[in-house]
Amino acid sequence: MSRLIVLARHNSVKQVNIRGPLTTIGRDPACGVHIDSRSVSRHHAAIRWTGDRFMLTDTSSRNGTFVNKERIWEHALKNGDAITVGDCQLRFLYDTQFLPREEALRLATVFDDFMDTDAARQGSLRAAFFSRGNAPRYA
Repeated sequence: MSRLIVLARHNSVKQVNIRGPLTTIGRDPACGVHIDSRSVSRHHAAIRWTGDRFMLTDTSSRNGTFVNKERIWEHALKNGDAITVGDCQLRFLYDTQFLPREEALRLATVFDDFMDTDAARQGSLRAAFFSRGNAPRYA
């Protein structure tokens, strides 16, 4: 099973299962992964199954798509990749095991090393994540 852990505005965390050959990411409510944020384009990116891997493609977004802090136009996803679209963080997971909510939150907040998940649970997840310098810098 493949899925995204989505850390969006207002500290909301959700899991979205990736189903079918194409999953779209964007601000448009019709997208498979709908992210309500002005920094996310209506049709920001797409994940497609090629038969042997998942490919993430930036669909001409205004603010770009990043994987593990690197701007990408197309990228073969690996388990655990950190994806940034606009001001939202996503974690790509590809395994056969369903994660309980607590583990999903931990994976969404880990980038290069562990951060204080107790602070995250107390509502300062976004502040703690971005204060560690993990946000992409736009030109």
